[in-house]
Amino acid sequence: MSEKVYIFGDEFGTSTLNQNDVKNITHFVYAAIVVKESNLDKAREVRDSISVNFFYGNPIKSNSKVLKDEKKRIEILEYLIKNLNFIIYLLVVDKEKLSKDTGGLRFKEVFYKYFRGIFVSQINNNFSEFEIFMDNLISEKYSSELKNYIQQNYQNNFFEQYHISDDKEEPLIQLADLIAGSYGRVFNASFISNNSEDIFYTLKPITPNITFFPDKVANKTFVVNPEKQIDSEVYEIVRNDAIKIYDEIADDISKAVLDYLLWHQKVLPFKYAQTYEITNALKYYTGKELSIENLRIIVKELRFKGIIIVSSSSTSGYKLAVNKSDVHTYFTHYLNYILPMLKKIEIANGVFANKTVGDFIPLSDMEELKNLVETLSIK
Repeated sequence: MSEKVYIFGDEFGTSTLNQNDVKNITHFVYAAIVVKESNLDKAREVRDSISVNFFYGNPIKSNSKVLKDEKKRIEILEYLIKNLNFIIYLLVVDKEKLSKDTGGLRFKEVFYKYFRGIFVSQINNNFSEFEIFMDNLISEKYSSELKNYIQQNYQNNFFEQYHISDDKEEPLIQLADLIAGSYGRVFNASFISNNSEDIFYTLKPITPNITFFPDKVANKTFVVNPEKQIDSEVYEIVRNDAIKIYDEIADDISKAVLDYLLWHQKVLPFKYAQTYEITNALKYYTGKELSIENLRIIVKELRFKGIIIVSSSSTSGYKLAVNKSDVHTYFTHYLNYILPMLKKIEIANGVFANKTVGDFIPLSDMEELKNLVETLSIK
């Protein structure tokens, strides 16, 4: 029989779906730490130790002034990971993808209820015996409504296993707050810094998966295990060339776009950076607006410099290649344009070849294009 676990959850972000969110919080993060029952007393000792040694005995808050020094945040995370055996469950909600079809999600209570339901369902599906403590949100009335929602939508004794609390009643929620706030600084452009990458890789070993919402496949899990999927040779070639070209670029906006793609390649190597994410990040960092059309022009110019920026017909985003599959996607993307164009030229050339216009056949005077068209007949 598997050991009972205790789960403590908290969130980072706002429910605002407006793309003009004053805090520019594009991604809402739910985070939970999962601790085995045999490690529960140790978890309380570690929380108390972090409070005393880093927060002057005060509660652990991710927005504490202590953590304005992000090196200190990383030091605390490393201390936590070194001294406590636990894992992290993470749900990242891309709010701007929801803004076009909000429905009831534009209401704060509905937003929190809906995504908390998705989040706790992951836990319910993965553990047979557990107790879960989630931070209290909004109001007592909302907490009561949420409990009723859970009671109606989950079977067995889940309701008895689920508790809404606050970080004074259950101090271990403070550790979840620290984790949620740290991941918030990874996924939200307005919080990204030179330390975001270090935060991500500090937490990665104890985060077995990240679930993104929405996704093409409902509740699809994004596995954070790039060692099994990144082709190191391709990754290094693309990255080193991009860094070299970055140093040669004079235009600040183009440099900012490439800088964002380089960061995204490190943190989320298998996901496309959506166009709005890139433009929002640039607005935050440079204070300048960048239209989608101008972004496409910049990407085109960077590709002409030899940077392998991948896109696909099914997404409006971009990413730097990290494996052979990405490179094939890059070439296939252009092949889908090139072959139909060559076919049209072949057909147009045939119009003149089959009619008498003197000895005029367009491709006979265009050797390079003629050679390309002739490749269509090679089997």
